[in-house]
Amino acid sequence: MHISDHALRCFLAVVDAGQFTVAAEQCHMTQSALSQLISRLEERVGVLLFDRDSRSVTLTNEGRRLAETARRVTSDLEQAILDLKDIATLQTGQVSLAVVPSLAVMWLPRVLQLYRSRHPGVRLQMHDLSSVRCLGLVRQGIVDFAVNSQPGTPHETDAELLFNEVLYLVCPPDHPLAQRKTVGARDMRGVKFLHLQGTDNMVVHTSKGLQSARHVFQKAGVVDTGFEVGSLATLAGLIAAGLGVGLAPETSLPQFSLLPTVAVRISSHMMTRPIYLVRQKGKTLSYAAQSMRALLLEVPHVGRPVSHG
Repeated sequence: MHISDHALRCFLAVVDAGQFTVAAEQCHMTQSALSQLISRLEERVGVLLFDRDSRSVTLTNEGRRLAETARRVTSDLEQAILDLKDIATLQTGQVSLAVVPSLAVMWLPRVLQLYRSRHPGVRLQMHDLSSVRCLGLVRQGIVDFAVNSQPGTPHETDAELLFNEVLYLVCPPDHPLAQRKTVGARDMRGVKFLHLQGTDNMVVHTSKGLQSARHVFQKAGVVDTGFEVGSLATLAGLIAAGLGVGLAPETSLPQFSLLPTVAVRISSHMMTRPIYLVRQKGKTLSYAAQSMRALLLEVPHVGRPVSHG
């Protein structure tokens, strides 16, 4: 049985006014049209809703029951509409994203701070995880999107390139490569290398296309020290102790600044790290998530001022 929102509101107008003439004016209808609408409503529910006389109308017992329900339904509908308007205007909402830890050190906090200043009513959630785990959260629908170096598989995810990130070789201050402005593949042969967990899965852009970062270093002839650590802080400590060199994205360099280390830029011909915004294939982003996506594309990724306009 279909009863329109309009019919319920007109019914409540009669209830509140106690007569058809006043209610008709409030509903912007003629008295005859309103009377016919109420009669059709009574036919639809199968009971009389009003006792009528020449001057006024009063609710029947059945009419009182419908009035209680109608007030609740129209109130809930009004609240739902207000809630949706708040979401559409970014007065409220939620954005959940997954990001690789290196991007969560310097770049992403600036993005989140700017987003919160623009939309303080939107709740933000962030997970800093490896690229593989970030993609897992996207596939499971736990986050709106991920920001990482892996685009995922085309049948599961949609990915758009945010930027290509410069990579650095971090060395002890007395290392032979520490005085160089840039290093390339030819400089890597025989260099003792410390691996960060996830290097196997880090995809980099090279002159020969996308490859695994670890594969590129192995092909360049680095010496694997056997160290594979889980945090940038640990990697910085091992490098400062002279145990080898390590790979660091530009956005992670602040992690190394507290210890005696030197960061040397790796030639873009050798490798850069593509950073993608990855979301579940075919999934429509919420208004809040769409706004976050736009900001991620807007904010410079490294070393440039953020516009607060």
